[in-house]
Amino acid sequence: MTNRTRIQDRNSGSAPMKGVVGLHAWIWVLVLLWLWNQAQGQTLRNRQDGLEDVVSSSTAGDGNLHLTLFGRSFLWDNQAAKKIPPLLPHAELNYGLTDYLDLTGGLQAMTYVLQPGFLYARAKITTPDNKSIRFLGLAQSIEVRKALLTYFPSDGFRVKTEGFGPEGFLLGNGDAITSCKLVSAADIELIRISSWLPFKLYANLGWQGEFSSWINEDNAARDKASKYKLKIPEQDFSTVPMALGVELKTYTTDFFAELEAEPFTRQVMAEIRSGFGGSDHGAWTRFDVVGKKFDVQLLEIPVYLNAGSKLKYKNGLELQGGMSWLLSQDRGPTLGPCNAVTNKCRDGATDGYSPFYPQWKVFWLVRYPLWFTQPSSELYRSFLLRRYQDRRKVVDLDKTLEAPAKAEELDAAQRRQRLEERRKEADGKAVDLN
Repeated sequence: MTNRTRIQDRNSGSAPMKGVVGLHAWIWVLVLLWLWNQAQGQTLRNRQDGLEDVVSSSTAGDGNLHLTLFGRSFLWDNQAAKKIPPLLPHAELNYGLTDYLDLTGGLQAMTYVLQPGFLYARAKITTPDNKSIRFLGLAQSIEVRKALLTYFPSDGFRVKTEGFGPEGFLLGNGDAITSCKLVSAADIELIRISSWLPFKLYANLGWQGEFSSWINEDNAARDKASKYKLKIPEQDFSTVPMALGVELKTYTTDFFAELEAEPFTRQVMAEIRSGFGGSDHGAWTRFDVVGKKFDVQLLEIPVYLNAGSKLKYKNGLELQGGMSWLLSQDRGPTLGPCNAVTNKCRDGATDGYSPFYPQWKVFWLVRYPLWFTQPSSELYRSFLLRRYQDRRKVVDLDKTLEAPAKAEELDAAQRRQRLEERRKEADGKAVDLN
């Protein structure tokens, strides 16, 4: 468990380092302004229009292959503030097997330790009408992961690859497949109602669970080795990832905002049983780990508000950047003795838990098409987005036809005037000669 005094220091940092970070922020702003200027008038769009965390219902398109690099950066305490935060990239390949099915594989880097964290493979299927712009789009994805770490240096609780940190709660053990993640995606295209409404709304709801757990295996070993019957129950560490997002699509630049959260399944079920806030006990989840009992409050889970923008280029290149801000806070409980007024905690807890997530994160994305044909839905979207950007010019045919005639009349008058001047000049010379 983490020390609460360390949590209080996570937003502090040395003044010189803050100045350096501020300078780099301005440099990035100038770079983004230049990239935005370069993107103007270039309209090739792909259909992978998910946000930072939100999954879209669309697929890549038949035969399209994209290479994507992601990255995150953050500062969370004095120690981290002594160096410039790294870019922390991870790589992903996405291939459209058909117009309604695509496959993805990637290598995820861990934010805190800057080393490979896990491999993953994902398949996403949507409805066959994916070629057109749909008012309501639906999709289902399934992802399997293989953890590569044998530890995770978070400041929440950890047992080998399980822990609380910048990526949230990490599932892991020594199996060939560590965990499985299912996500249902739905989105609404308001541009289908009117081309004056270039907005897209997103919603995700999923489940992520592990096939076995270092924590449960450790508890079973402790129970077997102890002369006392501890009878530690097997615990469910699965989570329910969820997200909501809204996106404004323009001809070359898209802007978005999203809200993401990842509560434990036990917390969600407890809230349902308690009637969504009807009982205070429904908001707490107790964990029994290495002989310690601690409670996590529902509002202590990582909840981030993300905002950013995306640029589209004529060769299919896409750039994305933005920032995440932590909304969740430390809710306790502090250790006993419990008191309903002065120390609201639950009896039986031996340790407190304080979440240790970075207050803010900067994220970026570069997606490059290796093989790419622009889907018909995005061709139509570009037409709808462009039609009101070009102001139609009204041509006055009378003035247009009169202009050459007036120019000819003016030229003729000028020629007559010059001839008259030369005639008079010649007459004057003749008089002088006489």
